[in-house]
Amino acid sequence: MAESSNANAMVSGLKVSDILLPHPSLPNSMCLGPRSSESPAHLISCEANRIPFVNQNLDLTSWADCLRAWPNPPEGWVTWYTRVSKTHYATWETTGIADALSLSLSPLEKNENILKTIGYFWSDALNCFMFGHGPMTPTLLDVAMITGLDIASPSPSAFKLPKVPFTLSSKTECTSWGAYLKRYMKTKGPVTEREHTAFLNFWLEHFIFCGPSLAPTKNYLSLAYELAKGTRLGLGKLFLGEVYRSLQLMSVKLFSQRTVKTGGPWWFIQLWAQLYFQNQIPDFPPLTTCTFPDTDGREIRCTSYGQALYGLPGSRLIPKEAAGWFQIFFQGLSNPLFFPYTESENFENPVSFRLDSFADDASTRHLFSIMIRPCFLPVGMSTSNRITKPGYESYQPVVVARQLGLGQVPPHFFLHHLTASRAELPDILTGQRCYTFFDALAIPIPNNLSFTTTTDGFETWWTMWKTHAFRRALGPSLKQLDAEYDTTHQEQDGPEPKQADGSPFTFLPPAPVVLFCRNSPSLKQVIMQGQPISPKSASKNKASSGSVAPRASTQARKAVRKVAARKTLKRKAPVQDNLQTSTEENSSEDEHSHRRDMNPGDSERSTTQSQTDSPSSTRQSLLTFDPESIEPAAPKASEGPSLEMVHGPLQRLKALLSSSIETLVENPEAIKGILDEIQPHLPMTLRVKLWPAATLSAFKSGVQSARQRITLRRAQLPLRADIAEKCQRLNEKKTALDAKTDTSANNAELETLRKELESLEEKVRMTKQLIQEKEAFIARSREEAQGLTADLKTDLAEIRELSGQLVTGKDEDDEAEIAEVDRIRADALRALDEFLQKNLLCKLLNVALDSRL
Repeated sequence: MAESSNANAMVSGLKVSDILLPHPSLPNSMCLGPRSSESPAHLISCEANRIPFVNQNLDLTSWADCLRAWPNPPEGWVTWYTRVSKTHYATWETTGIADALSLSLSPLEKNENILKTIGYFWSDALNCFMFGHGPMTPTLLDVAMITGLDIASPSPSAFKLPKVPFTLSSKTECTSWGAYLKRYMKTKGPVTEREHTAFLNFWLEHFIFCGPSLAPTKNYLSLAYELAKGTRLGLGKLFLGEVYRSLQLMSVKLFSQRTVKTGGPWWFIQLWAQLYFQNQIPDFPPLTTCTFPDTDGREIRCTSYGQALYGLPGSRLIPKEAAGWFQIFFQGLSNPLFFPYTESENFENPVSFRLDSFADDASTRHLFSIMIRPCFLPVGMSTSNRITKPGYESYQPVVVARQLGLGQVPPHFFLHHLTASRAELPDILTGQRCYTFFDALAIPIPNNLSFTTTTDGFETWWTMWKTHAFRRALGPSLKQLDAEYDTTHQEQDGPEPKQADGSPFTFLPPAPVVLFCRNSPSLKQVIMQGQPISPKSASKNKASSGSVAPRASTQARKAVRKVAARKTLKRKAPVQDNLQTSTEENSSEDEHSHRRDMNPGDSERSTTQSQTDSPSSTRQSLLTFDPESIEPAAPKASEGPSLEMVHGPLQRLKALLSSSIETLVENPEAIKGILDEIQPHLPMTLRVKLWPAATLSAFKSGVQSARQRITLRRAQLPLRADIAEKCQRLNEKKTALDAKTDTSANNAELETLRKELESLEEKVRMTKQLIQEKEAFIARSREEAQGLTADLKTDLAEIRELSGQLVTGKDEDDEAEIAEVDRIRADALRALDEFLQKNLLCKLLNVALDSRL
């Protein structure tokens, strides 16, 4: 392991001792390096005005389409997840995607007020948010703790992913995720490799990377196929690279005053911000008490930070709340939460990284060493995508050491001096070396490490940053976000930064690209050179005037020229030629335009060297102190050679160099001795040309091997002729075979028939399902008919019984009968009345007669 580490240090110039530094006051704690002893004035001059909140008008309407790609599960997804997980959950655990896949079971509410303001604080030069209390950024620790994705396995590369042996529908055939799900989700039979791949492709595109197309694409199809086969990939590194790239594309949109609709994993940025700013969220619940839905929709206890954060409520865009969050980010926190994972023992996941058993778990400490190590994160998993090509993003945890439980020191941005901050990768070899550039740098982690969030000399570094970047008044920005913001107590702008001599501090004009160390060599150049570039030498780059970035350091330029001389000796190296050819053939004008937008420094470096002012004048225009006060001026080299002093040695050197190359590689000491003698008297251009000749012994084995190969090749000329003749005959046979077995048309017809068969099978499946439904309906109808018949008979019997109780006849007949009887009664009554009246009259007459008598 030590040999690997030393080998890596020779390539990168970075050592383990540069990364883990002893803490000055806490014996069991460490600080995270590499450490810088220089003023950040040049970095601030290049990048401070490029942070969007510093010079951009805040317009929340420009974010209208940015959050459309959101990982909420469509109808039927949970059913599909349940079906596939029964067969492949063990595979998901093996590949490290089981925890992240479980998040897709729950919808996630957007917090638009956080997301539409936090982006204004992103620095795409340092890949971190610049808040008022200091820099913060999503790290590999956050990726592991929130999603559980694998960060230890090799980084996936678009160039190394296999071709998928089957085709899936394109966006034109499946215009929505719902249509895609209906096409590929089966309900019966085993889960095939094709269905599993389609499922994971859905998950990667819609739930993880949230592509802006809002519909199925093939950008991650090969990656899904590899995961479906059970291949372990560093998906967590790719995920964090895509997070950084989404924020970088957002910055480009803001600088160009265009609508932000980049898509991307904004859901993760929301979870990350809510976790680290939980003390600013009203009624923020204890995460250990949160619940998460299972496949049946029942709320269960959360097993990870990701599940706990998924259940937090969201918020629609409210200008007043958005302004409140902007104020929090701008002013910073008096007691920020840098290390929020103190309760990780209460969650089962991730099982691979256990902070609660840090001292006893070697695998956890190994993962921690990966989290704190700088690296190049992969970006882009499609070689055919015209917008996002395979590339890399810089991961520099040194700027946020407190988030990793380590002491914060003034950071030295080693990767910026080493190479461009981001770029596309042209071929498989460059990509493979890029993603493994620091893998051999194994960092031993003490098992008694005590986590801390302290600083050591960082306050001075950050105070200068804050003075320069946060110099504008907050009130006008809040007014742009919230028209009703009260400006009666609006604060004033801070004083403009001054240099030590009282002159204004010089900011380079804002640009949508990284200017800091813009002239650093390209990554491909660094990889193919394999030259050491130490942090100390790289950090001494001189600043340039105007909008031109500083040139690479003198030592770095010497290294480039040394390798150029070596390439002259090895100009027939096939790998380099192929790489150059691949780079030159890299596609269309649109792609070149995109590369210029992403890293225009590459194209400029390939055409001409930028013009710069003198290093001393540039330093004085950017630094706020006199460099000579801390560093004495370097002695000046002689303006020109003394021919009398060097003529004789140069003649001897010329005679030595006229010897055969075999003699020179055997004993270059004489050349080195002459160069050591006359070097101070030579012009720089001649020194650069002559000095590689003193290192010819390094090519001894190569020259000897080359000579042996040349001799063998000449001896093998008859063999080559024989092979060529046999190859010619073989080609003729192959041509004849192709003519007889040309199956291209048959293959096309076969593919058409297969598609037709697949369509017919789908129709048969649907027809069978309809038949089953009809048969079930008929069976239910028969059962219902029998039940109705029994009910009908019961009702009829009841009706008969009730009918027997009815009185027969008609009311008219009965009324007529009653009328007849009543008539008899009436006749009798009349007769009686007549009789009584007659008797009464008789009595009256008798009485009258009696009275007369």
